[in-house]
Amino acid sequence: MSPYLLLFASVFAGGLIGYLLHSHRSVSVKILLTFSGGYLLSIAVFHLLPEIFEVHDHKLGLWIMGGFFLQLILEFMSKGMEHGHAHTELFRDKVLPVTLLAGLFIHALLESLPIGAHTDEVSRNAFLWAIVIHKIPVSIILYAMLSELTPNKWIIAGWMVIFALIAPLGAWLGGTLSFLEDFYRELNALVLGMFLHISTTILFESNQSHRFNFVKFITVLIASAVAWFSVAHH
Repeated sequence: MSPYLLLFASVFAGGLIGYLLHSHRSVSVKILLTFSGGYLLSIAVFHLLPEIFEVHDHKLGLWIMGGFFLQLILEFMSKGMEHGHAHTELFRDKVLPVTLLAGLFIHALLESLPIGAHTDEVSRNAFLWAIVIHKIPVSIILYAMLSELTPNKWIIAGWMVIFALIAPLGAWLGGTLSFLEDFYRELNALVLGMFLHISTTILFESNQSHRFNFVKFITVLIASAVAWFSVAHH
């Protein structure tokens, strides 16, 4: 399947699940979010870190930290939707939260740029599947938020389609803007920092009571195993 179509389909799948569940707070969504967090973290450790530091360059660490802090800034805009927060209570009886959507869309654009910039198929696929798996629970939450804010199905569908097009646009730009290929290692490092922030926030927040949760532990373990086998032949 085309990377563009797969990225688009992940948002469609998330929106459909959101429509069927009628809630982003269900146990199944939380488990899916935990899985995506574990998968993102594992891809970062198993794949992105080794690839980035194939070249011994300490400046790449600055790009990683830059991505980490950039994600912090984006979350001021998106209110943390990337790791499971909707906060619809902040926007009820108001216009749609354009700032929140802008933060979410900028995040989606930036994280997908390396897909097009990569020349290695295995590396590109690892990035692609990390984003696809992450987008499904985010799309569920976005659909649930939009549904609570407006009864207009066309408005909801319009924003979901725009969100679905952002990642394919980023992947296309990554492959079209030639200078991005020259800086793909730095771009990887930037997105790695974003992944580290999102994944660790998901995993820490999923167990705020600090009690051992067997289901979440197994979920993260499975996510790590899937991530490992997906890049083990690299």
